[in-house]
Amino acid sequence: MFYQSLNQESLRRINNIVTGFKNHPTYASYTIRSYCYDARAGVHAIEVGKGTQLINLWLFYPGTDGEINSIAVYGSYLQGHLNAIRSSMTVFGMPVDSVDMDCSGMSDFVDIYLA
Repeated sequence: MFYQSLNQESLRRINNIVTGFKNHPTYASYTIRSYCYDARAGVHAIEVGKGTQLINLWLFYPGTDGEINSIAVYGSYLQGHLNAIRSSMTVFGMPVDSVDMDCSGMSDFVDIYLA
């Protein structure tokens, strides 16, 4: 299934998330990258790394109107991310409809659907 690209509001929100990471003292020694992950599917990525090590890959998937519909989180500290999102039912200030750990593929990931 192919979706539209993320709309301007969604890209602005992702840019704000990146800025938040870069400005937070906890991430001062981390590398934060933002880029188009899959142009055909309209998926945008945020990578959080330290040195040459990838810590987390956040993939933002668009819905049919270009809004952020879902987010997949790969990498380290997945159980911590899952627990934090479940306790607040928000991610980056956005309301979450459901969040689960998906262990069915080659890499486990936190599967987040926004409300």
